[in-house]
Amino acid sequence: MKSIKLWILLVAASLGVHSAFSQVRSPLSINADYSVAQPFGSLKDYANKTSFRGWRAGIQYQLNDQLAIGIRSGFQEFYERVPRAVYADKGTDISAVQTRTLQVTPILATVQYQLTKPDAAVIPYVGLGIGTANMVYNKYYGQFTDRYNSWQFAASPEIGINIPFGKGSPVLFNASVQYSYSPYKQQEITSYNVLQGNVGLRVHIN
Repeated sequence: MKSIKLWILLVAASLGVHSAFSQVRSPLSINADYSVAQPFGSLKDYANKTSFRGWRAGIQYQLNDQLAIGIRSGFQEFYERVPRAVYADKGTDISAVQTRTLQVTPILATVQYQLTKPDAAVIPYVGLGIGTANMVYNKYYGQFTDRYNSWQFAASPEIGINIPFGKGSPVLFNASVQYSYSPYKQQEITSYNVLQGNVGLRVHIN
């Protein structure tokens, strides 16, 4: 009997939270962003160019006016083309133009805390994503390649803003900056350190 009463109270509390939040917009939202990433550390030594080949998308549920949880994925590719040189490989010298890539696909559980109420004209927030990332390392020597595929722990703190397109609008402009880290090690890469900028839209679903 006590467990039934507790369940009823929890449901009532949940409905109360949903009702309070839905006065502005629905608690369930999806987002999609275009991403630009700058490598640092050993990753920059491997592929030093800023990556314009990125995106991310996710789904989020607002627990109350300020706290939300969700899941997010995406993609970022780092690319570098090195002029022709002679490389030693297993006792053989190879003259080739070297092309280096690292393709990263994270899957992160996220938590986000909004620093203002949802009816504000600008809604700043802080967030954190923790999970795993698929790392695909490719180094091409002409027709030869070194390829390694692995999953690694990944973490990504973030700060950003959401700007509604009008008061109570279910569509918001999103802009954020995040730092992504993974203890990824592969040949000359000793860790994955990236500063990433994101712009896109968040849409609340009724």
